[in-house]
Amino acid sequence: MSAPEPTPRVVLAQPLTARAFAPYGDLLAPGEAGREINFGTTQRFDDVARLDVQEQGGRACVALFRTDAQTHRAPYPLRAFERHRLGSQSFIPLGASRCLAVLAGSGDTPDEAAIVAFLIEPGQGVTLRRGVWHHPLITVGAADVLVIERAAASEDCQVMAMTTRVEVRLG
Repeated sequence: MSAPEPTPRVVLAQPLTARAFAPYGDLLAPGEAGREINFGTTQRFDDVARLDVQEQGGRACVALFRTDAQTHRAPYPLRAFERHRLGSQSFIPLGASRCLAVLAGSGDTPDEAAIVAFLIEPGQGVTLRRGVWHHPLITVGAADVLVIERAAASEDCQVMAMTTRVEVRLG
């Protein structure tokens, strides 16, 4: 008879704020320095993301990731972490979509003891700094997510499998 699987450690997703997310990157949301355009009908907010994608001939790539409700249901078991050492990566849920930013530091390996999760609400997005360990995209149900990342001749994605059982739950 095999031993029962250990109960996974639970990480609660916390609200996304610029201050809480600062160790990992930048919050993408309108700031206070907007200016009027289009005859005063629109506020424009410039430089809301600090893209860092030009290392070793990289360029910005805008992609759309689509998930389905069957594979994105709470609680969310964590499987692996990845990092991109040569460029930043931005995630912006579209419409009423929501997603999670699940992070594990920026050392040589993911810090599984320091995992944090942020709930990215509609109207928000994040830019992860290069080298930050993050779980592959997790959405809250089916979603479309705009992703801005580095594209180049060689792929820049290091993946490491989890060594412990951890799951994320919505608070």
